[in-house]
Amino acid sequence: MKKYFGLREAILGVVVAMNSLPASAEQTMSERLGEILEQRADSHLDADFAYKNLELVTLLGELRAHEIRLSTRAVELDAGLNEVLRADSVIVEGEWLGSGHNTLIVDSVTAKDAQLTIAYWDKGQSNLHALYNAANQQAQLQRASQPIIWQIKRAYLDNVVLNLFDQGQPILSVRLASLELPEASVDDTADDYIARLLWPVLEQVLEQAMTGSSDAVVDYGRLTQFIWREIR
Repeated sequence: MKKYFGLREAILGVVVAMNSLPASAEQTMSERLGEILEQRADSHLDADFAYKNLELVTLLGELRAHEIRLSTRAVELDAGLNEVLRADSVIVEGEWLGSGHNTLIVDSVTAKDAQLTIAYWDKGQSNLHALYNAANQQAQLQRASQPIIWQIKRAYLDNVVLNLFDQGQPILSVRLASLELPEASVDDTADDYIARLLWPVLEQVLEQAMTGSSDAVVDYGRLTQFIWREIR
């Protein structure tokens, strides 16, 4: 089964929690879902999840959220660089709302008008590493206590700005029409996953720069130093 990092753990946790937690009479299902997302980001990912509004469309099997923010809490980074993902809207589609306790099927996750920031402070250490490691640890604990069958068929960012920082300094900023999130597996390390996400983009930017067609903002000196450090 295909597995995608990022929103997968949040969605998975929400489905399990919604099947097990009682709702108060004053809460709508959407309000309850938003509360669970915030709690799961805090307790499972050591992260902060925020949104302007969130709507659960049960007839269509959709979750729609607007102005979302997902931020880590690395003390080595300032608040701005801890913000891994922001998006004007996120739509989750699938027949997952009626699934059983141990089954989750999502057809697609799409984040539109997004910004993905990868901020390193040392070799193999970044905000995305912190988020991935926390998610992977939680997934391993969950598999041990409650086996779950799940699949996310497609996940991508539409109209996304990818930013790369190292030690607080900007290295790269490029706008992409779309960025499909790579598959993740239980055997992956954070380095494995980020390499599949980041290196193809860097190769594309460098190839375009050589032909003079790149519209990316790049500090080539810092980028070269960063690449040599991370690949050694």
